[in-house]
Amino acid sequence: MRAPFTLAVLATVGFTAPGQEPPERRPVFPAETELVTVDAVVIDREGVPVTGLRVSDFSLSEDGVRQEIVAFEAVDRPAPAEAPGPAPVEAAPPPRVSSNRAAQTRTARAFVVVFDDLHLGVAEAVRAREAVAAFLKSAADGDWVTLVATSGTSWWHARMPAGKEGLLRILARLTGRARTAELTTEPISDYEAMRIVRDGDPLVLGHVARRWHAAATDVLSDREVGSRVLDTAARIYLDVERRNQETLETLVRAIASLADVRGRKSVILVSGGLVHDPHLAGFREVVAESRRANAALYFVDARGLTALGPDFTAEARAPTDLQDMSLALGALSVGSEGSESLAADTGGFSVRNRNDLATGIRAIARESSTYYLLGYAPPERRRDHFRRIEVKVAREGVRVRARKGYYATVADRKARRGSLDAALRRALDSPFDLEGIPLRTTAHVFGQKAPGQGRVLITTEVDVRALELREEGGSSVDTLEYRLVAAHRETGALHGGDQRVSLRLRPEARERLLRTWLPITSEAALPPGRYQARIVVRDTNRGLVGSVSHDFEVPPLEGLRISTPVLSDRLREAPGTGPELIARRTFAPAGVLHCRFEVYGAAKDPATGGPAVSAGFTVRRADGTLLAAAGATRIAPGSDGILARTVGVPLDGAPRGPYEMIVVVEDELNGHTAEVREPFVVDPAGGS
Repeated sequence: MRAPFTLAVLATVGFTAPGQEPPERRPVFPAETELVTVDAVVIDREGVPVTGLRVSDFSLSEDGVRQEIVAFEAVDRPAPAEAPGPAPVEAAPPPRVSSNRAAQTRTARAFVVVFDDLHLGVAEAVRAREAVAAFLKSAADGDWVTLVATSGTSWWHARMPAGKEGLLRILARLTGRARTAELTTEPISDYEAMRIVRDGDPLVLGHVARRWHAAATDVLSDREVGSRVLDTAARIYLDVERRNQETLETLVRAIASLADVRGRKSVILVSGGLVHDPHLAGFREVVAESRRANAALYFVDARGLTALGPDFTAEARAPTDLQDMSLALGALSVGSEGSESLAADTGGFSVRNRNDLATGIRAIARESSTYYLLGYAPPERRRDHFRRIEVKVAREGVRVRARKGYYATVADRKARRGSLDAALRRALDSPFDLEGIPLRTTAHVFGQKAPGQGRVLITTEVDVRALELREEGGSSVDTLEYRLVAAHRETGALHGGDQRVSLRLRPEARERLLRTWLPITSEAALPPGRYQARIVVRDTNRGLVGSVSHDFEVPPLEGLRISTPVLSDRLREAPGTGPELIARRTFAPAGVLHCRFEVYGAAKDPATGGPAVSAGFTVRRADGTLLAAAGATRIAPGSDGILARTVGVPLDGAPRGPYEMIVVVEDELNGHTAEVREPFVVDPAGGS
């Protein structure tokens, strides 16, 4: 479910808005040089990563021609010890303001765990959750982990260890959705349905028909059985195609989201397995995207240890005919051929036919802790060409796992969903913020917008200095593409929208926005819970892209409650409308800091029908120094019935440092109280 945001641009009149290096040489990764980077995992006969190799131990070739390795880095991060005892307590509330100017470690390990609920049964989903939980609990500090569900009910980023508990909460609600109920009444597998419908395979058709004959409780002719098999296979194959395509599209997006990350990038597909359908272009697209992004895909088979196929399980209602024995014995492997081939073709491996999935999935994490980054300057050749890469190590008894090649151009990337092109889609999906346009964002939660839904305003400020403003008729002109998606952690529901913001700035407006940034505010009705918003802004004149993530919470809407205080050093232009919504929480030690808040859920006096609520505030520095305070006084309802108050705090001469605005309200009718705290900083550079 996707709910739209309402977009508003809030600013003054003047525009309109719709490892270790070897000692013998020091090849390093240049900051601005076009290199092909290959991450190579070297393991011994027991599968243990090999450390201590030097650049001289490696040889690398492209299309059979040896290349000079001009950049080298050995990465060896010790595996973290799994903490004993109970699960950690929920992390502290997210910061009030998020910015893409904060440095992110793009060489940290990045994992995307794809929970393929479309190919997981109920029992398989239990094993899948246990394996993923073990992986999350053993993740190293600083790891970036994205948890994705192929059904669309999760796409959530978290940095370990702070985001671990949130990911575990999401994982706990994921379940299997392998088959719709109407498709499970007759025994036929995904692979059998595909071979019957797509290939017209008479051997598989005969095998299924004999199985149905033997299990039938009524007398049916061969023609009747054949007709039922064909009809059921057609319905199942349509469902197989749909689920395969959705899973493959999710994998393409997940891999593409890691394209800007340097280092070992791992996509872990936890699934019951995909049959290999060569008619689906998605299989080729996954491999191609993996080669472009230099990311490995791993397959964790959640079916666990199963020695025989479904014909030999307790659910089989009749013994297998001898002439069908070879098909029945191969049924288990063909059911996951597609996912196994993806892992093999992208430099990963499969964890299958074992009940201890947790150990297997931890092996993937271990492999991502010890690897080597090799960089070389590619030769000039025909651009639209797949270039084959081979990495070798001059040491006995080791194996190398590295990507098999890359495409010389990325021009063939296409948008895969909706109207978003590939660049914007990757920016939305990526766990990392793009810094092409500096952004900062915050969320304000007010009263009920609709029953059970709070009114939420998400404000994103854009650094106008990064834009390519064109001069036209005495004004500075540009158009911004603005994308916002907010995911509800507890349900996976998505809310968001796409907008274009047209700017036509007069000189005075431009000068002000160069100092204060441009605020864009989106409004939505959201139910209570934790949210993760992803905002992307692109400058159409210059093509630069900025993105930022922001986690926020919509609290329960019942009882006495205070809105998120609006802090601003600017008032709206219209008289009496209060402070302007901004994301910035750093203010200069001059002028007045305005604060507006609203109160909801107050009791009504039976005699007057109105509330009786008093409010006071305190502003304190982090060291306890009092900057300002006002005792509790009664709040009079406005003409719209809303209990609201705006206060002003002089900042002239305020010492620099962190502060907190503390608002306390009391319902005089029942004695209930509520408190809210809003942090901010005083700094001479606070205006930008």
